[in-house]
Parts: sequence; structure tokens; C-alpha cells
Amino acid sequence: MKGIGLGVVLAIAGLALWLTTEEVESSVISLHKAGLILAIVGAAEALFALLGLGKKKAKK
Repeated sequence: MKGIGLGVVLAIAGLALWLTTEEVESSVISLHKAGLILAIVGAAEALFALLGLGKKKAKK
């Protein structure tokens, strides 16, 4: 359950960052692209945690 919550929080934070920082200029990293990557990683984390939870229940 911890992985699912963490993934959802990361996905929401990444999505918010991606949607709100399109015009922001940074010399080191593009916040717009970082938000998109964070949203993808968070969604993948939640998905893999759900799949792992499903496999645990199927074995019982």
C-alpha cells in the first residue's frame, strides 16, 4: 500500500509541475520536462505496486 500511495503522490506532483511550469526558464534543468518525467515515474510506481499486490493475493 505504501508504494501505491507514493506513486500517486509523485504522479500528482509531477503533473502539477508539468502543467504550471511551461513558461519558466531555468539554466540547469527544464522544470516542464522534469515534471513530465516525475509524473511518468510516479504512475509506473503505482502501477507496479498494484500489480505486485495482485500477485500476492493470487498466490494465497
